[in-house]
Amino acid sequence: MKKYITMLFLLTGTTLSVCAQGIEFNHGNWTEIKAQAKKENKMVFLDFYTVWCAPCKKMAMEVFPLPEAGEFFNKHFINVKVDAEKGEGVDLAKTYRPSGYPTLVFTDAEGKQLYRTGGAENVSELIKYAKIALNPQGNYERLKEQYVKNELSKEELYNYMIIVKAKGKDAEVNGVFDRYFGLFNQTSKQAFEMIEEYVSSSDSKSFKYLQAHRNDFYRAAGKKQVDDFMKKVLIRELGAQFFYYNKNEPLARYLAAKEVLKLKVSLTEKEELQLDKSYYQQVKDEDNFIKTAAVLVKKYIYKNDEEISMILGGAYMVKKEENLLLLKKWAEMAVAIKDNSLNYLSLAMICDSLNDKTNALKYIDLCIAVSKRDDDGKAEMIGQFKQRIIQHN
Repeated sequence: MKKYITMLFLLTGTTLSVCAQGIEFNHGNWTEIKAQAKKENKMVFLDFYTVWCAPCKKMAMEVFPLPEAGEFFNKHFINVKVDAEKGEGVDLAKTYRPSGYPTLVFTDAEGKQLYRTGGAENVSELIKYAKIALNPQGNYERLKEQYVKNELSKEELYNYMIIVKAKGKDAEVNGVFDRYFGLFNQTSKQAFEMIEEYVSSSDSKSFKYLQAHRNDFYRAAGKKQVDDFMKKVLIRELGAQFFYYNKNEPLARYLAAKEVLKLKVSLTEKEELQLDKSYYQQVKDEDNFIKTAAVLVKKYIYKNDEEISMILGGAYMVKKEENLLLLKKWAEMAVAIKDNSLNYLSLAMICDSLNDKTNALKYIDLCIAVSKRDDDGKAEMIGQFKQRIIQHN
């Protein structure tokens, strides 16, 4: 009996030691991690670190191994350690843009960021952050109420800003960031990286601060990076003014707005052509669309199938046979560069517009075969396009 009790104690002790472990980190690649998160209906926790980061090492040694951390995180998350300077971590860092190390990022199974924060001093703080990530809506409502009353601390304001951005409320996040940035106005590289992440309006105070202190930001973050960001914001605003939904603004108004843009930022010929192409596509000016696209293809994008594909997206408004034949030529170029399903689909649908049913069916079958080969999940959708071609008289 004593021997039995001893064995039971040893067995129980072993079981307890296995259960009393810290956070289990997944060592798969990013695609595998998201697939596992989807399969297990969990969120993803990413710990961005570097080998030289002392606070990262402290968390790895003193916080992550604790049983209470493991109990909570292993239940709710697929956990990943990401070396931001090595392997796949370099690309993940470009996607999630840690503002320092460590940076803790929480995403859904598709990789959409839901919450992020800096490191945690202790396990209770780490779990507090994780609970915020698990219930962003509840925290959003609470923090929003305090935000309206201007009762948020700097840390709470940061947390609120993260949640607002994760909810896709870009217009709202500009104002929240302005308030947060106003607490520490500075021209450091880290400050610029935060502006890049949270500012999307040239009317925001933070954007105007960037413009007013651009030379200081040039020294901190690099002239090209600062200029490219400001240009991106201003071009996107021009696009919202002229290229979206059912907008059909007069050419004179578009050209005047483009000239104003050129006074603020320097546009390359390629960028100006891309803007013009988008305008002519929006207003369904077929001839000028084709004329502008032809210059783009010939001078700049003849080796880039993705950019060619963006032009082919305007095929829906092209009716003239000579223009459709030119689009077909560009679609063939795209397929020659990369034989993926999207490029074959464009070629098939252009042939269909040309009433070339034989080649349309040929390319749509190749499109389905390539989709299955690449396992891109589009085969069923492509099959619907095939039915349209079959039924087309």
